[in-house]
Amino acid sequence: MTANQLNNLLQIGASDKVRAHLKKLSLRDRLPVLHDLIPYVNDTPGNLKFFHENFAREIGALISSGYDYPKAEKMYNFTKGKVTP
Repeated sequence: MTANQLNNLLQIGASDKVRAHLKKLSLRDRLPVLHDLIPYVNDTPGNLKFFHENFAREIGALISSGYDYPKAEKMYNFTKGKVTP
């Protein structure tokens, strides 16, 4: 699904479907989609709450890494305790 399609689902209240779709993706595949979704984060209070509750670490890693996906993946895994720096 594209970022626009996922945002449209969020707008109609299908956040469970969006979360399930994104969580099914591997982190490597999820990061580019989340990058495309960043412009929609502040669209509505509901969007902000959804992304804060479900994907804050991934988006934080993306922003902190300057959108370098491999670096963001390492940062995310570090925050989850899966790797050391």
